[in-house]
Amino acid sequence: HTFARAPFAGKAARLKASERHVVRREIKQPLKMNAVTIIAEAMDISTINSLLVDVTQAERSLQRELFDTVLKKEQVSERLAKHQNSVVALGPVQSGTTRLHSDILEMSALANVVSDQVRQLDTERNSVQATIAKVVLNVDVAACMDGITNSLENEEYEAAAGFVEALIHLQASLTSSGITKEKQHAQFDRTREAVANVIREKINSAAVEGDVAQVLTYGKLFPKLDLSHEGLSKICQYLCKRIAEQSNLDRLASTQGSSEGGGNCTALLSELFRSIVSCIEQHGADLVDTFGNNALETLIRSLNKECDTCGSQLLKNYMDYRNIFQTAKDVSAQNRNLVAAVESAVDPRVIEEYLEEIVSMCQISREYNRFLIDKLHNDPPHMLGDTGNMFNGDHYNRSLHEVVGFYVRLEEFYMYENVALAIRINEQGDSLTGSMVDDIFYILQKCARRASETGSIQAVCASLNHVNNILSSEVHNAIEEDLQRAGSNFLDFVVSEPSTEHETRQPQSATAVNNADVIADNVLVLMKDIELNLDGMFVAATEGERIKSCLHEIRDISSIFRQLSHDAIKDFVQGVLSHIRPIFDTISGQSYELNEDQYSEHEGCDPWVQHLLAELEQKVFQNLRPHFVSTSFDVFIGLFAEALAARMEGIVVNELRFSQLGGLLLEREIRRLILHLSSAFPHASVRESFARLTQIATILNMETPGEVVDFWGDLSASRLTEADIKKVLKLRTDFKIEIINSLPASQSRD
Repeated sequence: HTFARAPFAGKAARLKASERHVVRREIKQPLKMNAVTIIAEAMDISTINSLLVDVTQAERSLQRELFDTVLKKEQVSERLAKHQNSVVALGPVQSGTTRLHSDILEMSALANVVSDQVRQLDTERNSVQATIAKVVLNVDVAACMDGITNSLENEEYEAAAGFVEALIHLQASLTSSGITKEKQHAQFDRTREAVANVIREKINSAAVEGDVAQVLTYGKLFPKLDLSHEGLSKICQYLCKRIAEQSNLDRLASTQGSSEGGGNCTALLSELFRSIVSCIEQHGADLVDTFGNNALETLIRSLNKECDTCGSQLLKNYMDYRNIFQTAKDVSAQNRNLVAAVESAVDPRVIEEYLEEIVSMCQISREYNRFLIDKLHNDPPHMLGDTGNMFNGDHYNRSLHEVVGFYVRLEEFYMYENVALAIRINEQGDSLTGSMVDDIFYILQKCARRASETGSIQAVCASLNHVNNILSSEVHNAIEEDLQRAGSNFLDFVVSEPSTEHETRQPQSATAVNNADVIADNVLVLMKDIELNLDGMFVAATEGERIKSCLHEIRDISSIFRQLSHDAIKDFVQGVLSHIRPIFDTISGQSYELNEDQYSEHEGCDPWVQHLLAELEQKVFQNLRPHFVSTSFDVFIGLFAEALAARMEGIVVNELRFSQLGGLLLEREIRRLILHLSSAFPHASVRESFARLTQIATILNMETPGEVVDFWGDLSASRLTEADIKKVLKLRTDFKIEIINSLPASQSRD
C-alpha cells in the first residue's frame, strides 16, 4: 500500500481544493470520462475515499434499477402473451382487407366508366336544350312578326307596340345567345321603324286635330319602341303648342284702343301661367310614370320655354299698348318742369292704373315661379339645380326687368305728384293736424307696399329712396314754411281774449307744430310697417343690407322733424316769456332783504307767484292745451319750465339781494310754483327743470356760510359748481365776502 501510494503523493499534495472538487464532480459522470484517468489524477487518499463513496452509491442505484427491471419481467411476459393472441386473430382480418381492396379497385374503374358516359349525356342534353331554345325563340319571333302585321292591319297600335317591345327583348336574348345574324337585326329594325312611322303619323294627326287624349295615348307607345325621348319630346311639343294657342296673343291686338286693354294684358298673362300650371298638374305625374323621373323636369323646361316666348311677347305688347316708354319720358319731363301746358301734363290717376297693372303682372310671375320651385322641390334631389333661376337670362325675365324699370320711374312721379297735391290742398279744419299729414303717409305707405308686391329689390329700394327724398325735401320744406308763417301769429293767438270763435278755431301755429310732431311719429310707424311687410321676402344677405340701409335713412328723417317741432316750440316759449315779462319785472323790483315783520307780511300770500300762475293758466295753458297734440304739449311744458327756471335764475343771481328770511321766502315761492306745475302737468319733468333754482334758494336761506360746506359735502347730485355756490352766497347781504372766499375748496364742492 505504501509503495503504491508513494509515486502519487507529491502530485496529490499539489492539487488545489478547486481541482479536487472538479475531480469529484467528474467521478459522478463515469460514462463520460475514463475511470483510469480519473484515478490516476486523484491519488490523494481523501480523494480516493470520496470517489469510493460515489462509486458505491452509483452501484447501489444500478442494483435498484436492476431489481425493478426483474420485477417487471412477469408483466412484460403477460403483455407478450396477449400480443401473440392478437397476431393470431389478425390473420383473417388481413385476408378480408385484401379482398376489400380488390373490390374497391374494381368499383372505382366501373365508376369512371359511368362518369364518362354521364358527362357525354349531359353535353348532348345541353345541346338539345339549346336547340329547343333556338326553336322557341324563332317561334316567338315569328309570332311577334305575325302579331305586328295583324295589329297594324286591325289598327291596334297599342298591341303592335307591345309586340315590338317583346321583339326587342327577344332580339336581346338572341344576341346574347349568339343566334341572330346581321340580316335578322336589319329585319328587326325595319319592323320597329315601320310601327314607329305609323304611330308618328297617328300622333301628328291627333296633334293637328287637337285631340290631347290621342296625343298622350300615342306618345306613351314610344317607350315600347325604345324611343322614349322621341315620345316625350312629341308630347311636350304638342302641349307647348296648345299653351301657345290658349294664350292667343291675337286677343291682345283686338283690345287695342279699348279701356280694358291693359287689364286684358294682365288677364292674358295670368291665363298663360294658369294654363302651364294646369298642364303640369294634369299630365306631370302620368308622364313620370311612363317616361321616368326626368320627364317632369323635361316637361317643365319645355313649357317654360314656351312661356318665355309668349310671356315676353305679352309684356312687349303691353308696353306698346300703354306707350310706357313715351309715358316715362313725359313724367320725367314733368318732374323737371319741362311740360309747357297743364293740359298736356300726365294724370297721376292714369299712372296709378299702369302701376297696378305692372304690380299685378309681377305678382303673377312670382306665383308662377314659386309653383315651379315647389313642384321641383317635391321631386328627387337631382332635379333641384336651377329651380331658383327659372327665368334668368331669358327673354321674359329681361322684359319683366324692363317693365319694372319703367315702374320705378312711374312710381316716383306718382309719389311726388300726389304728395305735392296733398300739400297744396292741405286743410286745417277742426283737426289738430292738417289733412296733408294723413294724406302724405297714406300715399307713401301705399306706394311702399305696392313696390314690395313686385318682389323686385330694385323697385323696393327705389321706392324707399323716393320716400326718403320726399320726406326730406317736399314735406320738410312744407312743414318748415308753415312753421315760419305760424311763428308770427302764435303769440297773438295765445294772449287774445277767449271767444267762441277762438275756442273752435285751430291756430295755424299749433297745427304746424302738431304736423311736424305727428310726422316724426308717422315716419317711425311707416318704417315699422315697411319692415313687417318685407319680412322674409328677400333672403340674400346683400339684399337685406340694402333694405336696412334704406330704412335707416328713413328713420333718421324722424329726428329731423322732431327737431323742427322742438325748435318751433322753443320760439313759442320765448314768446310766452315775452308776454309775462311784466311779472319778471315785478320779481326784479321786489326786495328780499326782509326782516321778520316784512316776512310776516308776505307769509300769507305770494303776489307774483299767484299772478304768474293765473296768467299762465288763463292765457297760456288753457289756450294751448286744446290745440296741441299730447306729445307737443308735453314738450312745450318741459321747455317752458326750463326757460322759466333759467329766466328766474338770471333775475335772482343778477338783480336781487337777500337776507336769510328773503332766501326762505324765495324758496317757498319756488316750491309753490313747482308744486303747481308738476301737479298740473305730471308728464313734464318740472322738478328736474327747477332743480338748479331750488338749490340756489336752499343756499340763500342758510344761517352761516360754513353751513354750505356740510350741505354740499353730502349732496352728490349738485347742479352748481364751486364758483356758482360762492356767487350765490355773496347774494346774502349779511355774509362777509372774506368768509365766503375762505371756504375750503375741497369741502365746498366734493
